[in-house]
Amino acid sequence: MKSNAEVSSTPGHYPGVYRESSRSDVTTSDRTQRLTDQTNPPDSDSALARKMQSAMMPHHLPSSEELELNMRCFPGEKTGGDLFDVIRISEEVLVFLMFDAAAAGMKAILVSAMAKLCFTNHIRQRLSPSAVVDRVNEELLRDVASDLHLTAFFGYLDLHDNELTYCNIGRVRPVIFRREGMTIELLSRHGRGIGKAADGIGGEACTHLGQGDCLVLFTDGFYRLFGGGGSIGLKAGGEFIRSVLSTASASVLMTRIEEKHAASALKSAVEDDISIICAEMLTQSRRNQIKERLGFGVNEIVYLQFINYLEEMDRAASFILSAMDVAGYPDEFIRKMKIVLTELLVNAIVHGNRRDSMKKVVIGHNIDRGRAVISIVDEGEGFDPSIIPDPTLPENLDRPWGRGLFIVRHYVDSISFNTAGNRVTIVKNNTI
Repeated sequence: MKSNAEVSSTPGHYPGVYRESSRSDVTTSDRTQRLTDQTNPPDSDSALARKMQSAMMPHHLPSSEELELNMRCFPGEKTGGDLFDVIRISEEVLVFLMFDAAAAGMKAILVSAMAKLCFTNHIRQRLSPSAVVDRVNEELLRDVASDLHLTAFFGYLDLHDNELTYCNIGRVRPVIFRREGMTIELLSRHGRGIGKAADGIGGEACTHLGQGDCLVLFTDGFYRLFGGGGSIGLKAGGEFIRSVLSTASASVLMTRIEEKHAASALKSAVEDDISIICAEMLTQSRRNQIKERLGFGVNEIVYLQFINYLEEMDRAASFILSAMDVAGYPDEFIRKMKIVLTELLVNAIVHGNRRDSMKKVVIGHNIDRGRAVISIVDEGEGFDPSIIPDPTLPENLDRPWGRGLFIVRHYVDSISFNTAGNRVTIVKNNTI
């Protein structure tokens, strides 16, 4: 995958958050691009605003065994100032941040950029959500024009007990899909807007996420896909989320929203940006499904990881290498395993998923003192490993193919692929 600096920042496209893989995606993407080109010439303030917004979007999300995270941002005809992030501030605590400026173009981006800087400055102090929002509110009132304000969701999710403590400012009502009962719960509102009034903030709330529950955060552009920003859009949008999640996972929900956005864009211009984050607490049955997909038995103890980007490989590999170190594997084995994991993860992200950041690479490992088993599966079409040429043959010495797998085969004790060719499993025995 290209680095963030190399990924296209063409107006109307967000690197890492907007997919263009299927025919319908390309059609919608092309339409969005044409609209952007017509209204935002390359040297216009709107084009610059879109580039700035793209640069401030997250290009990866934290990996967690307990939680599956998905994100999307669909660009509208106007740059609306949507920004979001999920930040790990400790091994047990994630911060969820999403806000939308009540403006468009450069004004929206500037106030959003200032707000993100303010939030980031206060997050690591571990102040309560309401205290953080109060401080950001004061700073925006002091430094930004009174007609520029934003709606925002800010919350801490403690993975130790799955408690979500949050402050939600504005008219948007994020939801939690409750797996038990298959119902939608609207989260509380605590104020009218940040940067709008000195007394605009009204407290915080706390709720628990159970197994299978899904937190869905979005900006108000989401309502417009369902008839508007009032009670009609709120009710229809909530029912859409409930109907999908009742039978499918959060990743499927994102696909369904993407399809609905594509259909709307084909009919008429979608004016407002739509940003969405889904955080799904994995149930044991979902874990078992993932383990089986990786080739493990449901009763095996498997540590699961999910990555989308090359930048996330080092952290994912470090968990595996640390487990090997604790289990007493020699340093030489660990050094070679780092090379092996790098090769296989690059293959999965670049060749398997075709650098599509909306597709995941799932990693599972089971490591004890005698054996390390690591399985990696991507969402690509797979390949036939038998056709990979032998790089040691004279006719292949100048060809770039096959060298990585050749090294992997010589550094592990066994390597196997599933029938589809999109999963690889390696085994390294601790013989010393």
